[in-house]
Amino acid sequence: MTTFADRLRAKAHGAIEMLPGKVGELARKANEALGRPLADSHELEDRKAFTGVAGGARIVAASRPVVAAPDAEIALVVVYHMDKSRRDSTVLTDMLTAELIPFRVINIQEDPSAQMSVKRDSKGFRLPLVMIAGEAIGGRAELSNLIASGQLKKRVFGA
Repeated sequence: MTTFADRLRAKAHGAIEMLPGKVGELARKANEALGRPLADSHELEDRKAFTGVAGGARIVAASRPVVAAPDAEIALVVVYHMDKSRRDSTVLTDMLTAELIPFRVINIQEDPSAQMSVKRDSKGFRLPLVMIAGEAIGGRAELSNLIASGQLKKRVFGA
């Protein structure tokens, strides 16, 4: 279902794509710098399909039950991203799914307070960013290292 705002964003995108010369170039650069708020209808639909729910967060469960210690709590795993980094975040979510780790995906594009919070807690890592129990883990390289060393499951499920 396409909202009025999405139709308006798609029309505005079409208009800036047709602008000639320097004005058009500046408008397209500004759109890119702002994280592509104006996009064609296919890209907007792709964004909605990726986030899965209206709030920008989706919860993904492991494909088979994960056994943890009976009294242990499973640490919350969150993948934060913005619209321009959402395709890179699919690599992280694929890695977590392969390891049967339950996680959340949260798009912080439209939430300035969440952006500031993630930036504050990110330890200098860039988006997309994986956090386990509120601790910044990093991106693809750091997640790969945790998986290879066996530390990922220890951090999520306990010792």
